[in-house]
Amino acid sequence: MKSTIYLNGNIITVDENMPSAEAVFVKDGIIEFVGAKEEALRLADENTVTKDLNGATLLPGFLDPHSHIGNVAPFMSFKYVAAPPIGTTTSIEVMKEQVREFIKEKDIKPGEWVIAYGYNDAELAEKRHPNKFDLDEISTEHNVMVVHASLHMAAINSRLLEVMNFNENTPNPEGGVIARVEGSNEPNGYLEETAMRMVYFSMRQPDMDGMVANMIEAQKMYASHGITTAQDGATLENIEALCRETARRDEMLIDVVGYNMIENDVNVTEYKNGFRIGGAKLLLDGSPQGKTAWLTKPYHVVPEGEKEDYCAYPTFTDEEVYGFCKKAIENNIQLLTHMNGDAAIDQFLNAYEKAMEDTGLTPELRPVLIHCQTVREDQLDRIANAKVEMIPSYFVDHTFFWGDWHIDSVLGEERAFKISPLKSSLNRNIKWTLHQDTPVLPPNMLRTINCAVNRNTLSGRIIGEAERVTPMDAIKGITINAAYQYFEEDKKGSITPGKLADLVILDKNPLEVDPATIKDIQVLETIKEDKTIYKK
Repeated sequence: MKSTIYLNGNIITVDENMPSAEAVFVKDGIIEFVGAKEEALRLADENTVTKDLNGATLLPGFLDPHSHIGNVAPFMSFKYVAAPPIGTTTSIEVMKEQVREFIKEKDIKPGEWVIAYGYNDAELAEKRHPNKFDLDEISTEHNVMVVHASLHMAAINSRLLEVMNFNENTPNPEGGVIARVEGSNEPNGYLEETAMRMVYFSMRQPDMDGMVANMIEAQKMYASHGITTAQDGATLENIEALCRETARRDEMLIDVVGYNMIENDVNVTEYKNGFRIGGAKLLLDGSPQGKTAWLTKPYHVVPEGEKEDYCAYPTFTDEEVYGFCKKAIENNIQLLTHMNGDAAIDQFLNAYEKAMEDTGLTPELRPVLIHCQTVREDQLDRIANAKVEMIPSYFVDHTFFWGDWHIDSVLGEERAFKISPLKSSLNRNIKWTLHQDTPVLPPNMLRTINCAVNRNTLSGRIIGEAERVTPMDAIKGITINAAYQYFEEDKKGSITPGKLADLVILDKNPLEVDPATIKDIQVLETIKEDKTIYKK
């Protein structure tokens, strides 16, 4: 029976009953003892492995509270066109050359799909989205699609517009936009929300062997950031099939929790070989950086061609959202709901409260408010005083990657300074988690802690100093609070006897370094149930 002792390092347990310790003893993948080094050594036998941390820092493995690992899998074979500091795409011209080179490098044949993702119009030199005229310069022989970093917008070339039969007579789909050439109804190639998803979901998927291989690589990427539990936050039928097949082949390196779309059948399950369905997902609006998040007050600078009172739009009607909430409550389903704009947050709170009132049911389902970027003070009060515990999961990396854009164009200073209000939530005893919405951003947990603690933008401005939190608060947002969100706090999220030995080793202690350097801390090793799944 395998056992391991971890010692000679900084051990951050995230357990309030014993915040630190000298050693951890693990047996058969379960933590058995946390405490004094001498006592841990007495538990050892001839099969015990001693893991000398050599001054490094041991924490519980990180739990990803919201991302889309099922979408990350195919994205592993797409071209990444992110702006610095993640990528090198600084302009549409650079993007064109990068995608042309990608076609040559991968020898993509005429008629096949060419997908790039991760562009950010706010960081491109042209300060605009690409369109069909740009993408036609890449190729008119391939189906070219370039997806925005938010995954809520995209641009396609003329060939793909023809394939989709998007023309001047095609109306905007409900909850989406097919943008037009100025002064006409001719599509210009730029798409938002449901229009973009229509194109993406029409793409032919690789065979299952190829998808499983991509899924394994996606898990390795998560593990390299210290993550031992990940999420698929919109588990469609094909993604669920992929996850189940990966699990069947015993290729789940980490635990994955899926959430079916609430519009479809939802079958909550227990873990089987590292995969389970945890509940349902609901999507209420778009993205603030793309100016499709549904607000109650107009955007600071409205998009070109929109009226001065432009606040974007909802995905569903109030009646539809009420029906989805009622379905979740009556069927004991945890609901994860995407809501960026404060109008979308109002819609959810009103619908969920009414559904509880009408059904007379208040089950402990811990509904999760995903992103929650522009949540207002009065809405925080409603969340804090709700009949059931609601958990905001904040995309706090917005403060760095899009903070300048939020201040100058999206929201204006007053609203921008309140995005991801972590401290205001803590002051109300609201339990929250932190995420990266991968593949929107890489699942870099140390950068997320850095964003929560420092709240500095790309240009170095401080965006909402009053909403800063301590490194320990941020760590809880990706460990014990995240485990709580998943109803797994009894076996994950802290280094506590009886819990799984899901662990991460860092080269420096995030509680002791200069807060500005937390982002530079390296993951040395990631351990799932006492088995190393990543080592630097």
